[in-house]
Amino acid sequence: MFRNFRFSQLKIAPTLWALAVFGFSHAFHEWSELYVLIFTGHIAEEYKLLTLWLCLAKLFLSYLALMIFAWQILSISNKRLAVIGHSLIVLIILLYGYLVIPDLHHLSVNRSGFVEASQYTRVLIGFGSALLAGIGMMVYGFNLRQEQHSYGNYFALCGVGLVIYGGLSGLVPTDYHYSVPIFRTLAGALILVALFKALKIFDLEKEQATAAKLKRAIEADKYKAIGQLAMGVAHEINNPLASSTLALDLLERKYPTLCSSQSHYLARVRLGVERASSISQELLNYARPASGKRSFVALTEVLNSAVKLLSHRTKQHHITICCSDSIVLCAERIKLEELFINLLCNAIDACEPQDSIKVTAQQDETQVQITVEDSGSGMTTTQLARATELFYSTKAVGQGTGLGLAICEQIVALHNGKMQIASKEGIGTQITLTFYRGHD
Repeated sequence: MFRNFRFSQLKIAPTLWALAVFGFSHAFHEWSELYVLIFTGHIAEEYKLLTLWLCLAKLFLSYLALMIFAWQILSISNKRLAVIGHSLIVLIILLYGYLVIPDLHHLSVNRSGFVEASQYTRVLIGFGSALLAGIGMMVYGFNLRQEQHSYGNYFALCGVGLVIYGGLSGLVPTDYHYSVPIFRTLAGALILVALFKALKIFDLEKEQATAAKLKRAIEADKYKAIGQLAMGVAHEINNPLASSTLALDLLERKYPTLCSSQSHYLARVRLGVERASSISQELLNYARPASGKRSFVALTEVLNSAVKLLSHRTKQHHITICCSDSIVLCAERIKLEELFINLLCNAIDACEPQDSIKVTAQQDETQVQITVEDSGSGMTTTQLARATELFYSTKAVGQGTGLGLAICEQIVALHNGKMQIASKEGIGTQITLTFYRGHD
């Protein structure tokens, strides 16, 4: 109950509160029931009927918490089991209501009816909930084992304990044999130990998250140093490039009547120098810190600038940009370049040589929508669910820029937009960015 599940990646984490509520409420019911059995002779006659109602209500509410847990644990299992389990829960509730509700008004005069109502509660709500919750836990543990997680065994063992406890608590009366309470205790201990072992994974997750943060921090420092070095190199390269451009201008003035082949070679040299100068200038612009000030920027210029900076990686891929020159955004240019460079890098990493990457931009009166689509490897359902999670990466350590889709999402949110990701394994990924005009 008191563990911090907010940052856990286990699907079961959001459901455990219901299991904890069942533990507290059922323990309270059992202890209060023991109190009633011991001191039944000291209870005044006018309070005995109230005591019976309270015992029945406590029993029903405690098992109801277990039924809620069963519903939730079945929801995170496979769809077929979830549909069957949910249908059974609805059927159990309807059957229980059919058997108990019509007799509620007779219970005040016929106290023996409380025994029958209690049996219905234990058999239908208690055993039914424990059985379905136990099956859900066992299936969940088995799925974890299939994913090579050893702690899945403990979740499965906890499911077995729930089924055993549900059978002993719901089907076997306490006065059937003196050993029944002992076996219930052992089943409860099995649940406790198995769940305690299983929940140690949350401590492991915390350690892994801390290690991941440290690793990312080291990588960030490394990339910062590389960026500063690249900025310095680009600045130094500009000087000889400027000298080369000046030399070409002087050469063309001195020999204005060169033959066509010589002019062609000079034009190729000038093109190479201008291209190197352009890339160097783009690198300097990209490395410059963001000012936090927004201005109206042409989207096509930002996209072309991002592609130009990645020219060394785009040679083996077909990148198509469909963007009108009239599309303008009020944004931080450097942040937008960082956004598209990161998205294009991810698309390139996911694609094989000669695969296509398409960037499409459309606008209307209220919004600008940009789509980055690739025909790469795509993502699994699990990877897609964690795609924007901070520090999550499927790349090996040291690869990539270290920015991640989480940073992209932050940049889009900074510009009052939203980012949506659609991906299918083996087909490709489509990322849609929406920027709203109302916030310009």
